[in-house]
Formats: sequence, structure tokens, C-alpha cells
Amino acid sequence: MIKIEHLTKKYGEGDSCCLALNDVSADIQENTFTVITGKSGSGKTTLLNMIGLIDKPDSGSILVEDRNILAYGKKDCLRYRREMIGMVFQFFQLIPVLTCRDNIMIANECVKKCKKDYFDTLTEQLDIKDLLNKYPDQLSGGQQQRIAIARALINQPRIILADEPTGNLDSENSRRVIDLLKQTTNEYGMTLLMVTHDADIAKQANHCIHLVDGRIQQN
Repeated sequence: MIKIEHLTKKYGEGDSCCLALNDVSADIQENTFTVITGKSGSGKTTLLNMIGLIDKPDSGSILVEDRNILAYGKKDCLRYRREMIGMVFQFFQLIPVLTCRDNIMIANECVKKCKKDYFDTLTEQLDIKDLLNKYPDQLSGGQQQRIAIARALINQPRIILADEPTGNLDSENSRRVIDLLKQTTNEYGMTLLMVTHDADIAKQANHCIHLVDGRIQQN
């Protein structure tokens, strides 16, 4: 489903130059759970951001369903992010002045697209139905992350990109969040790609991409 070919990305120039990705190639199969692991600064988030078109490489290509997404114009980029990608961030990225319901429904203009039965099923699965009229600052970290997951899933994207989604959670909430992500993405036939430092989470994945200094290290 996702074919990454010879991605290279550097930041800065001269002595301050940092090679974040160095000729990275990988294949990610449809309807699988893949983790990206490695030390801080190894290029994990950079790679995730490339797939999400949050950033672009200096060279290389990313094929999603045989289409080079790096060649997309502005409109196609917006359509790709709206229809194909759901993002789950470590720091939740909820809008504080909106209720949890509005935080979910604002994602990718879902108000026009989301069917009520799907919304009801999703919020019930994530155990957030009683939280929908509250504001983010009224919730615990685990509850906020479940709202963020609902926002990522509400448009039924093909690909879920999760960047350290348990990094700010305790062990109980971490386990619950991972279980929910695996369950919901599997049920709706989504492809889950997750950046993590957690070895226990990595063991649960179908595949692992391990980065060292911007390169994939083969096991």
C-alpha cells in the first residue's frame, strides 16, 4: 500500500547540517500494524511526517496505492490528508475552546460526511460518549487521547499515523490506547503506522522499521 523509495532529508547547512533521513526505502502492507522505532533524533517523526505530507524530502518518492504523493499539487495534498490520513499526536492537539464533540467533528470537514451511526459506534467503542460535551481541560490525559483517536478515525481514513500516542500516558492508559487503536483500525480495515520508543508496543506490531541515524537498520 505504501512504498517508500530512497527518501533523503536534511535540515540546516554546513556544520549545522543534520541528515534526518538517509536513503530510506520500505514497503508497508495494507491493513497491517507497523511501528517505527529508534533513538531520539533517528528520523522516526520525520519519516511519519513525510507520509502525512506534513513535510517533504529532498529526494526520493512515496507511493500510496501506486501514486507518488510527493508530486501532488496543493488541492491533491489537501484531499489526500482529508480522505486518506488520520493523525494521532503525542500531545493530543485538541482545540481548547471547542467541546470534545466539536474537536472530533471538525477533523477534515467531517460534519458533512460522518454518518450518525458510525459516530455513535466509534464513540461507544472508545468509551467517550459521556465526555462529548466537556472541554479538553476537563479531561485526563487518557481521555484526551481517546478523543484524539476518535478525531483521527472519524473520517474512516485508509491510513492512521500515530506519533508516540502513549508518550504522555501512564501504563494503564497506554495499554488501553494501544488496544483501542489496534481494535478499531483492524475492525475498519485501516493501516496503522506508529512511532514508539516502547519495546512492548513494538512486539505487538506486524512489522518494525528500526532507524539508526536516519537509516533503516536490518534485524
